[in-house]
Amino acid sequence: MPEIILERLNFIELLHDAFFNTKGYGAFAYISVTEVMDLFEQYLVSNESANLFINRFVRTI
Repeated sequence: MPEIILERLNFIELLHDAFFNTKGYGAFAYISVTEVMDLFEQYLVSNESANLFINRFVRTI
């Protein structure tokens, strides 16, 4: 499996976990699949760790 796909899957899992731990529901209860894909693209160019990027985003919701 290509590395970018594995990275995307890991990102989605971390995003889901962050939402679940802070909000009580997974990411897709709050944002759409399209928004998740856009968020992943923003993360790729951010030069931040996935955890930092995701936690910062989840706090804005």
